[in-house]
This record gives sequence, C-alpha cells and structure tokens, in this order.
Amino acid sequence: MSILTLALYCEGTTDERFLSPVIRRTAEQVLAQHGSKQMDTLVLPIELTKDQKKNRNESILYAARNSYGYDALIVHADADDPKYEKALVQRYNPGYSLVQQKREKVCLDLLPIIPVQAIEAWMLADHTSLLMEIGTDVTAHELSIPEKAKQVEDISKPKQKLKTVVQKAYASRTKRKRDVDIDFLYQPLGEKIKLERLHAVPSYARFVEHLIALLKTLKLIQ
Repeated sequence: MSILTLALYCEGTTDERFLSPVIRRTAEQVLAQHGSKQMDTLVLPIELTKDQKKNRNESILYAARNSYGYDALIVHADADDPKYEKALVQRYNPGYSLVQQKREKVCLDLLPIIPVQAIEAWMLADHTSLLMEIGTDVTAHELSIPEKAKQVEDISKPKQKLKTVVQKAYASRTKRKRDVDIDFLYQPLGEKIKLERLHAVPSYARFVEHLIALLKTLKLIQ
C-alpha cells in the first residue's frame, strides 16, 4: 500500500492537534472521491526551535528543509483578519518564495492552510460534534453558536468565543474557573468534526481546492 506523507508546520501545538487529523481525513476523502488506489496518509508535524521561529519566512524555510523527502509541506497561518488574502500575501507567499529560490535539499511542494481569524473558527463549524465533545445538553442556539457553518468566519475572536461556549455549557456545574481550559477539544474534534460542515467554511474549501491541485501535480489523482 502506498503512503502519502504530508509534513505540517503549525503556529502552535494546539493548532497542530486539531489540524493533523483534519488534514489526514481530508486527504483520504479527496483521494477516495477521485478514485485513487487505496493509500494511507501520514501527517507529520515539523518541530522547530525557538531560534528557528524568530522570523516567519525563515521558519517556513527551516520547515521545508526538515520536510525534504516528504510529498508536501502544509504551512499553517491563522489570518487574524476577516480576509484570507492578507495572511496569504504577508505570512505565506514570502516564505514560499524563499523556499523556491533555494538550491538545496528542501521540500518544494508547499500549500497553505489559512483559517480566517483563527483555527477555533473551524472548531465551531460543527456544533453537534462540539457539544457532544463538551458533554452538554445545552443547545447551539442557547450558546449563540452559528447554525450555518459558513457564519463562523464572521466571529472576530473565535478562540474567546469557544471559551465562552465551554464556560456557559459548564455553568451549572459546581466547579467553575474564570479562565476555561479548551485544550481538551482540539485533538478529538480534529478526529470527529464533520468534513461536510467544514466544506461550507470558505477558508477550508479553499484549502481543499489547493490540496486537490497538489495531488494532481503529484499525479496521485487525475
């Protein structure tokens, strides 16, 4: 059985825990939908030192060096903005160009994954899976979670919104904290979030388009 090996460079470890399974599941879905022969997908996070993370463009170059021999390197950058294009131009393109200019052993096949605002917006897209993971009977409406997945990109501070959702869901419990810990949600939601819900989120749909183009370039699908 063939293996698709994708390196992943993330901004943070919590992003990594959510995105790794989402990317793996997405790649497997795309391969299956395009009639590709059975293929396992591995998503392998790239770890950099603090010194290597000081400059964003150099960080992408370091990640490309560390992922030499992989099929592709996926570069994560939260937009921290209502517009995808700003993050692409400022936080991805310069690093991509730097990698392409190098005449050394680097992974040259890069693609961006850029959630609008922050990755937590994607985590809010499938409220059914989210509320099951939290373990609450409180409804999405009561917690002010958007019913339509595409609306999550209208949330200006999705990480704070996610914390508020958890806090409200736990409001009836005896032990409450001012600062709610949401770290427990990232990995399980990455495994369980419905991809069809994510497809309604424009920034995720854009990633899927880039992934399909990449897999065609690699001649893994037609």
